[in-house]
Amino acid sequence: MSKRLYFASAYTFFVSGMILAQTLSIGPVAGANFATISNTTSSKTLVGLSLGGFANYSIKEHLGLNGKLLFDQMGTGLENTDNIIRLNYIRVPLSAVYFFGKNGDKIRPKLFAGPYVGFLMNATYSNGDDIILFNGKDAFSSTDFGGLLGAGFNYIFGDRNWLNIDAGYNASFNNISNEIGSDKKNTGFQITAGVSFPIGR
Repeated sequence: MSKRLYFASAYTFFVSGMILAQTLSIGPVAGANFATISNTTSSKTLVGLSLGGFANYSIKEHLGLNGKLLFDQMGTGLENTDNIIRLNYIRVPLSAVYFFGKNGDKIRPKLFAGPYVGFLMNATYSNGDDIILFNGKDAFSSTDFGGLLGAGFNYIFGDRNWLNIDAGYNASFNNISNEIGSDKKNTGFQITAGVSFPIGR
């Protein structure tokens, strides 16, 4: 599926939520990725940033939808060297959310799961050089499809404002490498914090 279609889908998600403004909240989110690339020799966890925005839409007391638009730093470190493989993505995760407790509770624990799509912005080594194959082509695929699973909680403060804490595991479904005979996937843990503000009354 094309990048244009995925961005259109993400846009539709946010706009559709705004139409149902009484149950929609939006806000900024920031956090960290702890990533590796599978089937990479001597790989180790690489820490990267996760920055962007999100929208929450409550369907019922215990069910909701969450969408994010993120700049995510992924990749992997390499054992016994300071060199790294840094993959920078624009990622769009969409999740179904199950909330525990009741409306009005100050803290609402939650579980979430869903797919994501990532669009590779660049792939570089620690010195900033682009990562390319011997034939001059890009070493990594321009698109990453995957899934995420996690847990967290929402803490209410003020008038319908929520602190959103999420922690989850994400992994690619597709091979992100363009190298023949190679099968590599992004894997990692992500921790984020966001503040949501209600849209409408």
